[in-house]
Amino acid sequence: MEKVLAVLFAFVAFVIGLAFLITGRAAIGLTLLAVSLMLAFLALRRRQEVIVEQRIDIGGEIGSRLLSCKNCGAELQKDAMEVKLGAVFISCPYCRSHYQLEEEPKW
Repeated sequence: MEKVLAVLFAFVAFVIGLAFLITGRAAIGLTLLAVSLMLAFLALRRRQEVIVEQRIDIGGEIGSRLLSCKNCGAELQKDAMEVKLGAVFISCPYCRSHYQLEEEPKW
């Protein structure tokens, strides 16, 4: 939708620029033509896809324990963990329940 509006705005600026050129106002007409071409170029260019990868780095001593689903009691695998909006979530492969992992206080 944004591209369509940008191209439409570029077309309107192009037509107005042509009108200024025809009426003898060359400086304004050429400026509007240049602006319209730049807008069309910016609207139609391809954007590069950015891939953001988040990793969980756990520091200090860690006591490992087995995690089980609160709903069905199945063992939760570490491969089912993912980071969403800065929080760590884990999902049960059997009942599809989702849980947010919370760190307990160290003291």
